[in-house]
Amino acid sequence: MVALRASNLTAVDPARVSRHSREKTAGTRQMIRLFHVPLSPFCRKVRLSLAEKKVEVELVEERYWEKDPDFLRRNPAGKVPVLRMDGKTMSESAAICEYIEEKHPEPSLLPRGADGRYEVRRLVSWFDDKFHNEVTANLLYERVNKKLTKTGYPESAKIKAGAKAIKYHLDYMAWLLDQRRWLAGDAMSLAERRARKDSGKC
Repeated sequence: MVALRASNLTAVDPARVSRHSREKTAGTRQMIRLFHVPLSPFCRKVRLSLAEKKVEVELVEERYWEKDPDFLRRNPAGKVPVLRMDGKTMSESAAICEYIEEKHPEPSLLPRGADGRYEVRRLVSWFDDKFHNEVTANLLYERVNKKLTKTGYPESAKIKAGAKAIKYHLDYMAWLLDQRRWLAGDAMSLAERRARKDSGKC
């Protein structure tokens, strides 16, 4: 497996890589590994944070729906992303991004002040929760994930609901950008990374 700079990420197909080899380290240096699914907005958020910080990372594409025992040991919740970094195994994209920000503070993706940090976290939560449930789950998951995971056929009612909801969310983002330079304030932040990859893929 080849370590790639995060700005030029290439997924590794787990079907071609043994579980044993994925857990090995190269020599004594532990490579940072991200277990991910390319289309997941939560995984994309972590990949973009790593890329912004110019952190080298090795990608391993994880078919989480197969509930592989090795993967469940890394994250009993059975979700991606999972990041192996600094000898730790971490899950939950918001917590991972905050950890990356703390370990690699430059360039900063969080404002210095409490008010600005609150607004970034509020908007990240908005996209992780409201946008995801109303738009991503109804469009991307219905049209792509069900086929990928062989869990049924798209439901037209959900697709229509997602198409209707996305207009509301795009209008809200446009309103925010009328008030400020970036979504969360005067500088680019985690909020842009989360919004751009979610709204751009549905």
